[in-house]
Amino acid sequence: MKKTLFLFAIICATRLEASAQDTLTVSQMREDYTYMMEQYERIHPNPTWSLGEERYSELKQQTLAQLDHPMTQLDFWKVIARWNQYFDGHTHVGWPTTTFPMGMMAFPPKSIVQYRDKKVYFSAYDAIPDSLRGCEITAVNGHPTAEIIDSIMPYISHESDMHISNTILRTLFWFYQTFYGCDSQMVLHYQSASNKQCSISLNRRMVYSWLVQIGDLGEIGGTGLRDRPWSFQLFLKQGIALFEFNACGPNDKYEQFDTVVANYIDSINHYGIRHLFVDISHNVGGNDAFCRYFLRHVAGLPDTMVVMDITNTEMGTIQNPEERRITMSFVPKQPQYSGKLYFIQSHFTYSAAIFMANLAKQYRLGAVIGEETSGLTTTYIRHNPVRLPNSGLTFYCSDKQNRYFGTTGPRGVMPDIPFEIGYKYLFRSFTVDELQQFLKE
Repeated sequence: MKKTLFLFAIICATRLEASAQDTLTVSQMREDYTYMMEQYERIHPNPTWSLGEERYSELKQQTLAQLDHPMTQLDFWKVIARWNQYFDGHTHVGWPTTTFPMGMMAFPPKSIVQYRDKKVYFSAYDAIPDSLRGCEITAVNGHPTAEIIDSIMPYISHESDMHISNTILRTLFWFYQTFYGCDSQMVLHYQSASNKQCSISLNRRMVYSWLVQIGDLGEIGGTGLRDRPWSFQLFLKQGIALFEFNACGPNDKYEQFDTVVANYIDSINHYGIRHLFVDISHNVGGNDAFCRYFLRHVAGLPDTMVVMDITNTEMGTIQNPEERRITMSFVPKQPQYSGKLYFIQSHFTYSAAIFMANLAKQYRLGAVIGEETSGLTTTYIRHNPVRLPNSGLTFYCSDKQNRYFGTTGPRGVMPDIPFEIGYKYLFRSFTVDELQQFLKE
Protein backbone atom coordinates (compact mmCIF):
# COMPACT_ATOMS: atom_id res chain seq x y z
CA MET A 1 0.00 0.00 0.00
CA LYS A 2 2.82 2.38 0.91
CA LYS A 3 4.60 1.64 -2.37
CA THR A 4 1.39 2.38 -4.28
CA LEU A 5 0.96 5.72 -2.50
CA PHE A 6 4.58 6.59 -3.13
CA LEU A 7 4.28 5.85 -6.86
CA PHE A 8 1.06 7.84 -6.98
CA ALA A 9 2.81 10.82 -5.36
CA ILE A 10 5.64 10.63 -7.90
CA ILE A 11 3.16 10.54 -10.79
CA CYS A 12 1.27 13.53 -9.38
CA ALA A 13 4.51 15.46 -8.89
CA THR A 14 5.59 14.69 -12.46
CA ARG A 15 2.30 15.92 -13.87
CA LEU A 16 2.41 19.00 -11.68
CA GLU A 17 5.91 19.91 -12.85
CA ALA A 18 4.92 19.50 -16.50
CA SER A 19 1.90 21.78 -16.26
CA ALA A 20 3.79 24.26 -14.09
CA GLN A 21 6.31 24.73 -16.89
CA ASP A 22 3.75 25.52 -19.59
CA THR A 23 4.59 28.94 -21.00
CA LEU A 24 2.01 31.71 -21.29
CA THR A 25 2.30 34.73 -23.57
CA VAL A 26 1.97 38.30 -22.33
CA SER A 27 -1.44 38.68 -23.96
CA GLN A 28 -2.70 35.40 -22.42
CA MET A 29 -1.61 36.40 -18.91
CA ARG A 30 -3.03 39.90 -19.17
CA GLU A 31 -6.29 38.50 -20.48
CA ASP A 32 -6.49 36.10 -17.52
CA TYR A 33 -5.55 38.76 -14.97
CA THR A 34 -7.98 41.33 -16.39
CA TYR A 35 -10.72 38.72 -16.42
CA MET A 36 -9.96 37.75 -12.81
CA MET A 37 -10.17 41.33 -11.53
CA GLU A 38 -13.35 42.00 -13.56
CA GLN A 39 -14.99 38.98 -11.95
CA TYR A 40 -13.79 40.06 -8.51
CA GLU A 41 -15.29 43.52 -8.95
CA ARG A 42 -18.50 42.00 -10.33
CA ILE A 43 -19.05 39.25 -7.77
CA HIS A 44 -17.54 40.45 -4.50
CA PRO A 45 -19.87 42.52 -2.26
CA ASN A 46 -17.15 45.07 -1.41
CA PRO A 47 -14.04 44.74 -3.64
CA THR A 48 -11.95 47.55 -2.14
CA TRP A 49 -12.84 46.77 1.48
CA SER A 50 -9.38 45.65 2.57
CA LEU A 51 -7.32 48.28 0.73
CA GLY A 52 -9.37 51.35 -0.06
CA GLU A 53 -10.03 52.66 -3.56
CA GLU A 54 -6.68 54.37 -4.15
CA ARG A 55 -4.39 51.56 -2.95
CA TYR A 56 -6.52 48.96 -4.74
CA SER A 57 -6.17 50.77 -8.08
CA GLU A 58 -2.44 51.27 -7.56
CA LEU A 59 -1.76 47.57 -6.84
CA LYS A 60 -3.97 46.50 -9.69
CA GLN A 61 -1.89 48.52 -12.17
CA GLN A 62 1.41 47.44 -10.62
CA THR A 63 0.49 43.78 -11.04
CA LEU A 64 -0.54 44.30 -14.65
CA ALA A 65 2.81 46.00 -15.34
CA GLN A 66 4.69 42.89 -14.08
CA LEU A 67 3.08 40.80 -16.82
CA ASP A 68 5.40 42.17 -19.50
CA HIS A 69 7.21 38.99 -20.60
CA PRO A 70 6.30 35.33 -21.19
CA MET A 71 6.08 33.25 -18.00
CA THR A 72 5.49 29.67 -16.99
CA GLN A 73 2.15 28.82 -15.45
CA LEU A 74 3.89 28.62 -12.08
CA ASP A 75 5.54 32.05 -12.39
CA PHE A 76 2.24 33.59 -13.47
CA TRP A 77 0.52 32.03 -10.47
CA LYS A 78 3.20 33.48 -8.18
CA VAL A 79 2.45 36.99 -9.45
CA ILE A 80 -1.34 36.92 -9.20
CA ALA A 81 -1.46 34.76 -6.06
CA ARG A 82 0.10 37.65 -4.16
CA TRP A 83 -3.33 39.21 -4.33
CA ASN A 84 -4.42 36.56 -1.84
CA GLN A 85 -3.01 38.65 1.01
CA TYR A 86 -5.16 41.61 -0.10
CA PHE A 87 -8.41 39.70 -0.45
CA ASP A 88 -10.80 38.81 2.37
CA GLY A 89 -9.44 35.46 3.56
CA HIS A 90 -11.83 33.31 1.52
CA THR A 91 -11.14 34.86 -1.89
CA HIS A 92 -7.95 33.47 -3.41
CA VAL A 93 -6.22 32.16 -6.54
CA GLY A 94 -6.02 28.39 -6.44
CA TRP A 95 -3.45 25.99 -7.82
CA PRO A 96 -4.84 23.21 -10.06
CA THR A 97 -4.03 20.43 -7.56
CA THR A 98 -4.40 20.17 -3.80
CA THR A 99 -0.86 18.84 -3.34
CA PHE A 100 0.74 22.22 -3.75
CA PRO A 101 1.77 24.81 -1.13
CA MET A 102 -0.77 27.61 -0.76
CA GLY A 103 1.07 29.69 1.86
CA MET A 104 0.47 33.08 0.27
CA MET A 105 -2.22 34.48 2.54
CA ALA A 106 -0.65 35.25 5.91
CA PHE A 107 2.62 37.03 6.58
CA PRO A 108 3.21 37.36 10.34
CA PRO A 109 5.68 39.82 11.86
CA LYS A 110 7.90 37.24 13.60
CA SER A 111 9.49 33.94 12.70
CA ILE A 112 10.94 30.95 14.52
CA VAL A 113 13.44 30.44 11.70
CA GLN A 114 15.52 32.98 9.81
CA TYR A 115 16.63 32.73 6.20
CA ARG A 116 19.84 34.45 5.19
CA ASP A 117 22.41 33.77 2.47
CA LYS A 118 20.57 30.61 1.40
CA LYS A 119 20.80 29.15 4.91
CA VAL A 120 18.18 28.64 7.58
CA TYR A 121 18.76 29.36 11.29
CA PHE A 122 16.69 29.09 14.44
CA SER A 123 15.69 32.62 15.38
CA ALA A 124 16.42 34.32 18.69
CA TYR A 125 12.72 34.75 19.44
CA ASP A 126 11.79 33.70 22.99
CA ALA A 127 9.55 30.87 21.79
CA ILE A 128 12.72 28.96 20.89
CA PRO A 129 14.77 27.13 23.56
CA ASP A 130 18.06 28.89 24.40
CA SER A 131 20.13 25.94 23.16
CA LEU A 132 18.72 26.32 19.63
CA ARG A 133 18.78 30.08 19.11
CA GLY A 134 21.03 31.15 16.27
CA CYS A 135 21.98 27.59 15.29
CA GLU A 136 22.03 26.71 11.59
CA ILE A 137 19.54 24.05 10.46
CA THR A 138 21.60 21.87 8.13
CA ALA A 139 19.10 19.14 7.19
CA VAL A 140 15.48 18.05 7.64
CA ASN A 141 14.76 14.33 7.90
CA GLY A 142 18.18 13.67 6.34
CA HIS A 143 17.62 16.00 3.37
CA PRO A 144 20.14 18.89 3.15
CA THR A 145 18.45 22.21 3.84
CA ALA A 146 20.01 23.81 0.76
CA GLU A 147 18.29 21.28 -1.51
CA ILE A 148 14.94 21.79 0.20
CA ILE A 149 15.21 25.58 -0.07
CA ASP A 150 16.00 25.35 -3.78
CA SER A 151 12.96 23.15 -4.33
CA ILE A 152 10.44 25.35 -2.51
CA MET A 153 11.73 28.83 -3.37
CA PRO A 154 9.72 29.02 -6.63
CA TYR A 155 6.49 28.58 -4.68
CA ILE A 156 6.76 31.32 -2.09
CA SER A 157 6.44 35.07 -1.98
CA HIS A 158 9.64 37.10 -1.92
CA GLU A 159 8.15 40.24 -0.38
CA SER A 160 10.78 40.20 2.39
CA ASP A 161 13.21 37.94 4.23
CA MET A 162 10.72 37.68 7.09
CA HIS A 163 8.00 36.44 4.77
CA ILE A 164 10.39 33.91 3.28
CA SER A 165 11.43 32.68 6.74
CA ASN A 166 7.88 32.02 7.85
CA THR A 167 6.80 30.43 4.61
CA ILE A 168 9.83 28.13 4.61
CA LEU A 169 8.88 26.73 8.00
CA ARG A 170 5.19 26.39 7.14
CA THR A 171 6.03 24.72 3.84
CA LEU A 172 8.44 22.28 5.48
CA PHE A 173 5.84 21.30 8.03
CA TRP A 174 3.06 21.16 5.43
CA PHE A 175 5.21 18.85 3.30
CA TYR A 176 5.93 16.36 6.05
CA GLN A 177 2.39 16.45 7.41
CA THR A 178 0.99 15.75 3.95
CA PHE A 179 3.34 12.96 2.90
CA TYR A 180 4.17 11.34 6.22
CA GLY A 181 0.96 11.89 8.23
CA CYS A 182 -0.22 14.30 10.90
CA ASP A 183 1.55 12.40 13.69
CA SER A 184 4.89 12.21 11.89
CA GLN A 185 8.17 13.43 13.34
CA MET A 186 10.18 16.13 11.60
CA VAL A 187 13.85 15.78 12.55
CA LEU A 188 15.85 18.99 12.24
CA HIS A 189 19.62 18.55 12.14
CA TYR A 190 21.54 21.59 13.29
CA GLN A 191 25.00 22.85 14.17
CA SER A 192 25.27 23.93 17.79
CA ALA A 193 27.10 27.00 19.09
CA SER A 194 30.08 24.76 19.86
CA ASN A 195 30.01 23.41 16.27
CA LYS A 196 28.61 20.03 17.29
CA GLN A 197 26.20 18.24 14.96
CA CYS A 198 22.92 17.82 16.81
CA SER A 199 19.30 17.05 16.02
CA ILE A 200 15.87 17.71 17.47
CA SER A 201 12.73 15.73 16.71
CA LEU A 202 9.60 17.84 16.33
CA ASN A 203 6.07 16.50 16.21
CA ARG A 204 2.95 18.33 15.13
CA ARG A 205 2.23 19.62 18.61
CA MET A 206 5.69 21.10 19.15
CA VAL A 207 5.71 22.93 15.82
CA TYR A 208 2.18 24.13 16.48
CA SER A 209 3.25 25.44 19.85
CA TRP A 210 6.09 27.44 18.31
CA LEU A 211 3.92 28.79 15.51
CA VAL A 212 1.15 29.87 17.88
CA GLN A 213 3.62 31.67 20.13
CA ILE A 214 4.61 33.93 17.24
CA GLY A 215 1.01 34.35 16.10
CA ASP A 216 1.50 32.34 12.92
CA LEU A 217 -0.95 29.53 12.21
CA GLY A 218 -0.37 29.91 8.49
CA GLU A 219 -1.91 27.15 6.41
CA ILE A 220 -1.73 24.61 9.25
CA GLY A 221 -5.23 24.11 10.52
CA GLY A 222 -8.02 21.64 10.94
CA THR A 223 -11.18 21.39 12.98
CA GLY A 224 -10.09 23.10 16.14
CA LEU A 225 -6.61 23.80 17.43
CA ARG A 226 -7.04 21.78 20.57
CA ASP A 227 -7.32 18.01 20.57
CA ARG A 228 -11.10 17.82 21.21
CA PRO A 229 -13.90 19.83 19.57
CA TRP A 230 -15.72 20.29 22.90
CA SER A 231 -15.30 19.22 26.51
CA PHE A 232 -16.76 20.03 29.94
CA GLN A 233 -15.52 20.26 33.51
CA LEU A 234 -17.29 20.73 36.85
CA PHE A 235 -15.66 22.28 39.92
CA LEU A 236 -18.29 21.47 42.53
CA LYS A 237 -16.56 22.94 45.57
CA GLN A 238 -16.12 26.35 43.89
CA GLY A 239 -19.50 26.34 42.12
CA ILE A 240 -17.85 26.77 38.70
CA ALA A 241 -18.31 24.97 35.38
CA LEU A 242 -16.13 25.18 32.25
CA PHE A 243 -17.31 24.41 28.72
CA GLU A 244 -14.41 24.30 26.24
CA PHE A 245 -16.07 25.04 22.90
CA ASN A 246 -13.06 24.41 20.67
CA ALA A 247 -14.76 23.96 17.28
CA CYS A 248 -18.17 24.61 15.70
CA GLY A 249 -18.34 21.07 14.38
CA PRO A 250 -17.95 18.38 13.19
CA ASN A 251 -21.03 18.71 10.99
CA ASP A 252 -22.16 15.12 11.46
CA LYS A 253 -22.34 15.54 15.25
CA TYR A 254 -25.33 17.89 15.67
CA GLU A 255 -27.45 15.46 17.66
CA GLN A 256 -24.53 14.22 19.73
CA PHE A 257 -23.52 17.80 20.55
CA ASP A 258 -27.05 18.71 21.63
CA THR A 259 -27.29 15.61 23.84
CA VAL A 260 -23.93 16.28 25.46
CA VAL A 261 -24.84 19.93 26.15
CA ALA A 262 -28.21 18.90 27.59
CA ASN A 263 -26.61 16.37 29.92
CA TYR A 264 -24.01 18.87 31.02
CA ILE A 265 -26.55 21.61 31.73
CA ASP A 266 -28.64 19.07 33.63
CA SER A 267 -25.61 18.26 35.82
CA ILE A 268 -24.83 21.96 36.35
CA ASN A 269 -28.40 22.60 37.48
CA HIS A 270 -28.43 19.51 39.69
CA TYR A 271 -25.37 20.70 41.64
CA GLY A 272 -26.55 24.32 41.78
CA ILE A 273 -23.54 25.73 39.93
CA ARG A 274 -24.02 29.45 39.31
CA HIS A 275 -20.97 30.33 37.19
CA LEU A 276 -20.51 28.83 33.70
CA PHE A 277 -17.47 29.78 31.61
CA VAL A 278 -17.70 29.24 27.84
CA ASP A 279 -14.18 29.10 26.41
CA ILE A 280 -14.01 29.91 22.68
CA SER A 281 -10.46 31.25 22.91
CA HIS A 282 -9.13 28.67 20.44
CA ASN A 283 -12.25 28.09 18.37
CA VAL A 284 -11.41 28.80 14.72
CA GLY A 285 -14.99 28.39 13.54
CA GLY A 286 -17.03 25.94 11.53
CA ASN A 287 -20.82 25.82 11.44
CA ASP A 288 -22.62 28.50 13.48
CA ALA A 289 -25.52 26.08 14.02
CA PHE A 290 -23.49 24.63 16.90
CA CYS A 291 -23.57 28.04 18.60
CA ARG A 292 -27.35 28.03 18.35
CA TYR A 293 -27.55 24.49 19.68
CA PHE A 294 -25.70 25.61 22.78
CA LEU A 295 -27.52 28.92 23.27
CA ARG A 296 -30.93 27.23 23.15
CA HIS A 297 -30.03 25.79 26.55
CA VAL A 298 -29.46 29.26 28.04
CA ALA A 299 -32.38 30.82 29.90
CA GLY A 300 -33.51 34.39 29.29
CA LEU A 301 -32.79 34.63 25.57
CA PRO A 302 -35.52 35.84 23.21
CA ASP A 303 -36.95 33.14 20.93
CA THR A 304 -35.55 35.02 17.95
CA MET A 305 -32.62 37.40 17.54
CA VAL A 306 -31.64 39.84 14.84
CA VAL A 307 -28.06 38.74 14.31
CA MET A 308 -26.65 40.19 11.09
CA ASP A 309 -27.13 42.15 7.89
CA ILE A 310 -26.22 40.31 4.69
CA THR A 311 -25.22 41.43 1.23
CA ASN A 312 -25.55 38.48 -1.12
CA THR A 313 -24.19 38.69 -4.67
CA GLU A 314 -24.45 35.00 -5.46
CA MET A 315 -24.01 34.11 -9.13
CA GLY A 316 -27.18 35.06 -10.95
CA THR A 317 -28.08 37.94 -8.62
CA ILE A 318 -24.93 40.01 -9.08
CA GLN A 319 -26.67 42.87 -10.88
CA ASN A 320 -29.21 43.05 -8.06
CA PRO A 321 -27.43 42.24 -4.79
CA GLU A 322 -29.77 40.95 -2.14
CA GLU A 323 -29.73 43.01 1.05
CA ARG A 324 -31.46 41.49 4.04
CA ARG A 325 -31.40 41.29 7.81
CA ILE A 326 -31.15 37.82 9.29
CA THR A 327 -33.27 36.86 12.27
CA MET A 328 -32.40 33.49 13.77
CA SER A 329 -34.52 31.28 15.97
CA PHE A 330 -33.31 30.30 19.42
CA VAL A 331 -36.38 28.38 20.56
CA PRO A 332 -35.62 27.25 24.14
CA LYS A 333 -34.79 23.64 24.75
CA GLN A 334 -34.73 21.85 28.08
CA PRO A 335 -32.89 21.77 30.35
CA GLN A 336 -31.89 25.43 30.55
CA TYR A 337 -29.20 27.19 32.53
CA SER A 338 -30.16 30.36 34.40
CA GLY A 339 -26.90 31.16 36.21
CA LYS A 340 -24.17 33.62 35.24
CA LEU A 341 -22.32 33.18 31.94
CA TYR A 342 -18.77 34.23 31.07
CA PHE A 343 -17.23 34.03 27.59
CA ILE A 344 -13.47 33.69 27.05
CA GLN A 345 -12.10 34.72 23.63
CA SER A 346 -8.68 35.41 22.13
CA HIS A 347 -6.69 36.37 19.04
CA PHE A 348 -7.33 32.80 17.84
CA THR A 349 -11.13 33.16 17.80
CA TYR A 350 -12.31 33.18 14.18
CA SER A 351 -15.22 32.74 11.78
CA ALA A 352 -18.34 31.10 13.26
CA ALA A 353 -16.92 31.51 16.77
CA ILE A 354 -17.12 35.29 16.16
CA PHE A 355 -20.87 34.76 15.79
CA MET A 356 -21.12 33.54 19.40
CA ALA A 357 -18.71 36.18 20.70
CA ASN A 358 -20.75 38.89 19.04
CA LEU A 359 -24.05 37.56 20.41
CA ALA A 360 -22.54 37.43 23.89
CA LYS A 361 -21.45 41.04 23.55
CA GLN A 362 -24.51 42.53 21.87
CA TYR A 363 -27.16 40.72 23.93
CA ARG A 364 -25.18 40.98 27.17
CA LEU A 365 -25.32 37.27 27.78
CA GLY A 366 -22.37 37.56 30.14
CA ALA A 367 -18.97 39.14 30.62
CA VAL A 368 -16.62 38.75 27.63
CA ILE A 369 -13.08 38.04 28.83
CA GLY A 370 -9.76 37.95 26.96
CA GLU A 371 -8.50 39.61 23.79
CA GLU A 372 -9.99 41.19 20.68
CA THR A 373 -10.91 38.42 18.27
CA SER A 374 -8.78 38.08 15.15
CA GLY A 375 -11.85 37.28 13.10
CA LEU A 376 -13.68 40.49 12.21
CA THR A 377 -17.33 41.30 12.78
CA THR A 378 -17.67 41.89 9.05
CA THR A 379 -16.87 38.70 7.20
CA TYR A 380 -16.92 37.53 3.58
CA ILE A 381 -17.75 33.91 2.91
CA ARG A 382 -18.21 31.23 0.23
CA HIS A 383 -16.05 30.46 -2.79
CA ASN A 384 -17.43 31.00 -6.28
CA PRO A 385 -15.00 29.21 -8.64
CA VAL A 386 -14.02 31.16 -11.76
CA ARG A 387 -11.70 29.38 -14.20
CA LEU A 388 -9.13 31.60 -15.88
CA PRO A 389 -9.35 30.79 -19.62
CA ASN A 390 -5.68 30.59 -20.63
CA SER A 391 -3.72 29.46 -17.58
CA GLY A 392 -6.24 26.95 -16.23
CA LEU A 393 -5.91 28.44 -12.74
CA THR A 394 -9.05 28.87 -10.63
CA PHE A 395 -10.06 32.09 -8.95
CA TYR A 396 -12.29 31.54 -5.91
CA CYS A 397 -14.32 34.66 -5.10
CA SER A 398 -16.46 35.38 -2.03
CA ASP A 399 -19.97 36.48 -2.87
CA LYS A 400 -21.52 37.01 0.55
CA GLN A 401 -20.86 39.63 3.21
CA ASN A 402 -22.02 39.17 6.80
CA ARG A 403 -22.16 42.21 9.09
CA TYR A 404 -22.95 41.17 12.63
CA PHE A 405 -25.63 43.27 14.28
CA GLY A 406 -24.47 46.20 16.36
CA THR A 407 -20.93 46.33 15.00
CA THR A 408 -19.18 48.50 12.45
CA GLY A 409 -15.69 48.92 11.09
CA PRO A 410 -12.77 46.52 10.55
CA ARG A 411 -12.54 45.34 14.16
CA GLY A 412 -13.10 42.11 16.02
CA VAL A 413 -15.28 41.63 19.08
CA MET A 414 -13.80 43.58 21.99
CA PRO A 415 -13.63 42.07 25.49
CA ASP A 416 -15.29 43.57 28.56
CA ILE A 417 -12.44 42.28 30.73
CA PRO A 418 -9.06 42.44 28.92
CA PHE A 419 -6.83 39.45 29.67
CA GLU A 420 -3.76 38.15 27.82
CA ILE A 421 -4.31 34.61 26.53
CA GLY A 422 -2.02 34.10 23.53
CA TYR A 423 -0.57 30.62 23.23
CA LYS A 424 -0.58 29.84 26.98
CA TYR A 425 -3.87 27.95 26.99
CA LEU A 426 -3.59 26.11 23.69
CA PHE A 427 -2.53 22.81 25.25
CA ARG A 428 -4.10 23.19 28.67
CA SER A 429 -7.40 24.28 30.18
CA PHE A 430 -8.00 27.19 32.50
CA THR A 431 -7.60 26.11 36.10
CA VAL A 432 -10.34 26.68 38.63
CA ASP A 433 -8.08 29.19 40.45
CA GLU A 434 -7.69 31.19 37.23
CA LEU A 435 -11.43 31.15 36.63
CA GLN A 436 -12.08 32.31 40.18
CA GLN A 437 -9.92 35.36 39.55
CA PHE A 438 -12.33 36.49 36.83
CA LEU A 439 -15.20 36.39 39.33
CA LYS A 440 -13.46 39.12 41.27
CA GLU A 441 -13.31 41.48 38.28
